[in-house]
Amino acid sequence: MKKEELQNFDGKEGRKSYVSNEGKIYDVTDSKLWKNGKHAGKHFAGMDLSEALKTAPHGAEVLERFAHVGAIETIKETKEHPQEVTFKDTVRALYRIFHPHPMLIHFPMGLINFAVIMQIIYYFTGYPSFSTAGFYAIATAAVFLVPTMVSGFVSWWVNYNLTKNKIFMMKISFSFLLLLMCITEFFVGLNNGDEGMFYNIMLFLNVPVLAVIGFNGGKLSWG
Repeated sequence: MKKEELQNFDGKEGRKSYVSNEGKIYDVTDSKLWKNGKHAGKHFAGMDLSEALKTAPHGAEVLERFAHVGAIETIKETKEHPQEVTFKDTVRALYRIFHPHPMLIHFPMGLINFAVIMQIIYYFTGYPSFSTAGFYAIATAAVFLVPTMVSGFVSWWVNYNLTKNKIFMMKISFSFLLLLMCITEFFVGLNNGDEGMFYNIMLFLNVPVLAVIGFNGGKLSWG
């Protein structure tokens, strides 16, 4: 199939949704994340995704779950004028090397879950040192959430052009909610101790909030 012919499979008006990567063509028609031939508000059926997948939060292995229906005819293309490298291109290149958001997100996730586990152990053992450890974990998680969220916004900018859809809005709103909760828990625990009902309710509510963030992040990564 020629690259121009691929554009006919755009997922609109009942047509199938095909995308290509590194010359291979995949049928993504049945994927809910490719409804009407559109994915994440940025990618469209009928497109070659070879360059886009280099900066995506997931690899090309996601496409291997779909049927391989053909290949793109190889045509050598020449560029008369080299494309100007923009600041965004530079940031994107650095992001490909260091992957700051996937790296940083594990710190607050682990610390928050650690804090909850420490509080549960405290309930069973009665040793306050466990609860204290959890309190400091929450304080550290609040600190790590700031660079994690900043790197997430950078990823949203360079990889998705600040596309607004349900997945991104859920991740952003619940991330701010989680940061606010962690800061509140820190000051409540600092002033009133870490045994009060409000502190504990907030602490355990971190888990479902974190789950919503992780679930939507997983939808971006795995479809």
